[in-house]
Order: sequence, then C-alpha cells, then structure tokens
Amino acid sequence: MKKYCTLFFGLLLTQIVYAQQIDIQYQPAIGQSELTSEISIPAAPSGYSVWMPEGKPKGAVVFFHAEADSNSVFSMVPKANARELAVIFVSTANPFEFLFEATAMQELEAYIEDACQKHEIPTENLLFGGMSLEGTRALKMAVFSQSGDCRICIQPKAVMTCDSPLDMVRFWKEADKAWRLNINEIGANEGKWVSQYLAKKLGGKPEDVMHDYVNYSPYCYVAEHGGNARFFKDIAVRAYTEPDVHWWIENRGKDYYGMNAIDAAALINQLKIDGNKNAELVLTEDKGYRPDNSRHPHSWSIVDEEELLDWFLSLE
Repeated sequence: MKKYCTLFFGLLLTQIVYAQQIDIQYQPAIGQSELTSEISIPAAPSGYSVWMPEGKPKGAVVFFHAEADSNSVFSMVPKANARELAVIFVSTANPFEFLFEATAMQELEAYIEDACQKHEIPTENLLFGGMSLEGTRALKMAVFSQSGDCRICIQPKAVMTCDSPLDMVRFWKEADKAWRLNINEIGANEGKWVSQYLAKKLGGKPEDVMHDYVNYSPYCYVAEHGGNARFFKDIAVRAYTEPDVHWWIENRGKDYYGMNAIDAAALINQLKIDGNKNAELVLTEDKGYRPDNSRHPHSWSIVDEEELLDWFLSLE
C-alpha cells in the first residue's frame, strides 16, 4: 500500500525529491466505494498533492488521480518541473470516479483552487489530462468549469486524453456486448461492472434514458454537434490513441466499435468542424506497452511526454 494511505488531511509534507517540492494534502482512505450491488472496492485517498519546480511556476499539469509516493515519481513530474510547470494530482475517495455528481466535481475544483492559491500557480495556464477514465474526468471537469454548478469555475487552457472513453452511449453498448459475449475474462468482467454502473448512475440503458447519457458524455456521436463538444470550442484539446484493431480482435474480441479510438477521432473531427484550431488527434503505432513490457495499445506509453509539454507551452 502506498505511503499516502496513512496521511491525514492537513498534514504538510515538504521534501526534495529529484529537485521537486512535495505538498501532500490527503484524507486517509476509509471504507468502500460501491460500483454495483456485487462489486465494492477499497476507497482511495481524497485530496491533492503538488510537485513544484524550483522557481515560480508558469502553470501546472493537473492529473485526476492520487499521487504522493516519493519512491515512485510519475514520469511526467521531472519533465514538467524542468519546464517551470507544477504538477497537481487531485482525487476523490472513489478510485473509479466517473464524476456523475456535481458534488464530486466541486470537490475536485476546490482542491485545484487550494493548490494553486497556496503555491501561486496561475490558473489561466492549466493543462488537465490523464489516461483512460482519468482523461474522461479531465474533459468532464472542463465542461463543468463552464456550467452553472461550478463554484470556482477554473477553466483549463488545454486538455489531453490518452485513449479515454468519451461517448457513454457507445461505451455502454460495447461494455454490455463484451460482458455477454464473454470471449475474454478481463474484457467480460470489466464490461459487466461498467455497463451496470453506468445504468445504475444514469437511470437505465441508453435507449431508455438517452438524454441522460448524452448530457453526461464529454462527447456523443448521436447528439447534435457532438453534445458537450461545444464546451471545447475555446480549449486546446489533444487526444492520443493507438488504434491497433488487430490486437483488440485477437486479445479481446473487439473491433473499432469497442475501441476508445473511435471517440477520440470523432471528438477531434467535431472540434475541427467547429473551428477549434488547437484540436489534434495523435495516432501512434507500436508504442503501447505496460511497465512489464507486455504489449497493450491502451497504455500511457503512447504519450510523448516531452512533446506534449512543449505543445502546451507553445499555446498562446
């Protein structure tokens, strides 16, 4: 278990690790998060941590998961700090947070505000991002920042996603199919809890409550103009994906409809149609590998972190 699980809210831990200053503000993980009637998972620490450059930061990269273990520094941290960018990690107690409730998003925006105020990080120069569901959260928070429910309304300058599910109508359908086909145990188990969790939180299947799925999705293909895609008109967006359909067919029994790549391409296409000149789809080939070197196109390794940071800093 990581060290931050023992930290209490209000504890300030400052130390130098690879020339970074760490500010950790987490509540301890207590209890369970219920996904379905059959599945509950241990809660995660809720709060934030900040990794600072040596000088005054120009801005920050914000990731939506807990990170406070100085023994396993996320690879982006030293690269961002070297470019005078802070790195902020924020999380609720639910490690599989889908951000269904406004209260969860209000919690996260409060963490971001507190971190930025304390460390004099300019909120007008933030990059929200993440891998998979974390990237979905990044887009959800960008939409939320322009809604009537936000209290602080911190709008990011840019958002990046790495192979994230965006269209929850498609996502529910592919999850439900993977569960019922039961071709691959990993895919079937994930498909079962994802489809049940979405139906539980959104009030049913897409055909029964389509409006709720469209309203929740950061992007939705069946909605006019992509639904919530309109909120990204003035935000730079990068979507990374490695569409290795052969791998998905052979290893998961899925085709293009079961890949998050289809959402990434559709979102960026819609944003370009809408006139966003800073919307980019980044496709990779044979870059997706897990830390143990096993092949998997759904991996953070497809992101060129150095080039991503340079792109962000080049934005006017």
